[in-house]
Amino acid sequence: MQDTYFDNTFDIDDAVLERHRTAAESALKRDEYGLLIGSKWVDSEGGGEGVAIDPTTGESLATFQVGTTADVDRAVKAARDAFEEAWGQHSPRQRGEKLDEIADRLEEKKAELAKIETLEAGKPNLHSRFVDIEILVEQFRHFAAVARTADTGRVVPTDDEKHVVTKREPYGVVGAISAWNFPAMFVSWKLGPALAAGNSVVFKPSSKAVLATLEIADICDTVLPTGTVNVVTGSGSVVGDAISQHDGIDKVTLTGSKAAGVATLEGAADTITPVSLELGGKSPNIVFPDADLEQAIEGTIVSIFFNSGQQCTAGSRLFLHEDIRDEFLDRLRERIDELVVGDPLSPQTDIGPMIDHEHAREVKGYISRAIEDGARSLVGDDSDETDAGEPASETAGAPFVQPTVLTDVDDSAEVACDEVFGPVLTVFEWSEREEVVKRANDTRFGLAAGVWTQDLETAHTVADELEAGTVWVNTYDDLLDPAPHGGFKESGLGRELAEEALDDYSRVKSVKMNFGEVLKIG
Repeated sequence: MQDTYFDNTFDIDDAVLERHRTAAESALKRDEYGLLIGSKWVDSEGGGEGVAIDPTTGESLATFQVGTTADVDRAVKAARDAFEEAWGQHSPRQRGEKLDEIADRLEEKKAELAKIETLEAGKPNLHSRFVDIEILVEQFRHFAAVARTADTGRVVPTDDEKHVVTKREPYGVVGAISAWNFPAMFVSWKLGPALAAGNSVVFKPSSKAVLATLEIADICDTVLPTGTVNVVTGSGSVVGDAISQHDGIDKVTLTGSKAAGVATLEGAADTITPVSLELGGKSPNIVFPDADLEQAIEGTIVSIFFNSGQQCTAGSRLFLHEDIRDEFLDRLRERIDELVVGDPLSPQTDIGPMIDHEHAREVKGYISRAIEDGARSLVGDDSDETDAGEPASETAGAPFVQPTVLTDVDDSAEVACDEVFGPVLTVFEWSEREEVVKRANDTRFGLAAGVWTQDLETAHTVADELEAGTVWVNTYDDLLDPAPHGGFKESGLGRELAEEALDDYSRVKSVKMNFGEVLKIG
C-alpha cells in the first residue's frame, strides 16, 4: 500500500521511499489484517478499519480491523474453549515443547519481524533485529524451560496424620494489553509466562503498532491449539475497556501509561479481576566521581536515546557529581554529535523518528516550556552549542526530535517530573551521596535506576537505597538476561521477564488431607 497518510507533511527522498516499500513487501504477509479469533482471520463486528502508518514516510503499510465489545466477547469465548478443551489440558512438559517450537519458528523469521517493527514503530533496524527480536525469542525459550516446572508446589510440614501440599494452577483466560514502543518484544513478555502457566490469551496491541503483534500471533497460532491466542485490534477506550471489564477474563495484564493502568484497575474492580501493570518511569541515572566516564557516557546514551527515548525505563534524570560534571558534559556532547538521526532502515542510523507527529509535538512542547522557564539546552532544540542530531535531509518532514540535553533545571520542574517519553535528558549536579539518593527517589515513579561507580560498597549501598524495581550498576537497559522486571510506586504492579512472572499468571491452591481425627468443636 503506497497511499500517503499525512498530506504534504513529508518530503522524503525517493530512495528512502523505495527502501521502505521494498521492506514492507518482503516482510508483510498481507495488505489487510483481520482479527485473529479462534485461529481464523475475521472482520470486526463493527466493520471499522484502521491504517498502520510508517512514521518515517507517512505511507500506509496495511489496514487492520477496529474491534468492538462484541469482538472481545467472541475472542473470550474462543480462548475459554481452548483453555477448557485443549491448552489447559496440556502437561507442563507439553507446554514447554510448544513454546520451544514457537521460539524455533520465530528464530526463522527474525529478519522479517525486525523489518516490520522498524516500519511500524520507526526504531533503527539494527536495534530491532539485535535487541528487540532477540529478547522476543529468548523470552519464549526461557518460559519454555520454566513451563516444565510451572505447576510445582511444595509440601507443607505437618504431623503424620495429615498431608498438606500447594499447587499452582492457571487462571484460565488472560486479557493482555500492550504498548506501541516495543511491539514485538511485549508480545513475548505477556504470552511467554501466560502460556507457560497454562492460560489462553486475548491480546490487544496498541493501535499505533499492530502488525508485529499480528504476525507473531499468527506464528504462535500455527503451533498452539485452536483459539489459544487471539488478537483483537482497536482502541483502548473500546477494546481495552472491554477486556478489563469482561467477566469471562480471569486475569488482566497491561503495559502502558499510568492513565491506562488506572482505567484498567477501575475496569477490573467490579469483578475483582487480578491485574498486573508495567507503567511509566522517570528513572535516575547517577554518576559517581570514580566512575569509568567512557562507560558511563555510553550507558547514558543508551539510557535516554535508545528507541528515541520512547522507553519506560529511560534514564531521563542524569545526576552528575560536581567533580566530573563539566568533563562529562563536554564528552557527552561530543558523543551525541556522532549519533546519526535518520532513516531507521539505514544501518548507519542510531535514532529514528517518534511514533507520530502528535507525539513529537508533545515532546517538543516539554522542551520549549523548559527553556521558557530558564533551562539551558546544551544539545538539541534551541541549542546554541551544537547542531548534533539534526535528521538527514532525505527524511525531512518526518516526526523527528533531536537528542536534547537540558541543564539549569529545577528538581520540581515539569520536564524533570513528568515522563516525557522522548530523547530529552535533564542534568543535575550533586555533591553528597545521601543528598543524591534522596533526590533520585523524589519521584512518583520507581521503575528503574542506574548507578556508575567502581566502588563495590557504594554500588551495594546505593542499590539498596534506591526505590526502583531494577537497579543497573555500570550498565543500563540490560534486559537480555531473564531477571524480574517491574516497578515500585506508580510504575506498576507485578513482574515480567523471569520466573517470578508466574506469580502473576497462576494462582496457588492449598490441598489439606486429614487421615486422623476430625477437628471437633465442643
